[in-house]
Amino acid sequence: MPSRPPDAPPAPHRVDAVLDEFYALRTPSGDPVLDAIATAIFVEDAFGVTLSDAEIDPAHLAGRDAVRHLLTRHLA
Repeated sequence: MPSRPPDAPPAPHRVDAVLDEFYALRTPSGDPVLDAIATAIFVEDAFGVTLSDAEIDPAHLAGRDAVRHLLTRHLA
């Protein structure tokens, strides 16, 4: 089985598994801005992407589906 090149994006099922684990383990702070920043740090670290300042916003990082959509754009 050929391995994935180191710079290739993770498979969609891997993205889902990582997001599932993140959302199962995280404890929201109750502050949407703080939660967006924490989520952005996780996304950048876990997936090796750099989010723009405009993307580090509760509107883009409010929930699992929003984060997955954002990752889909970055990892394409």
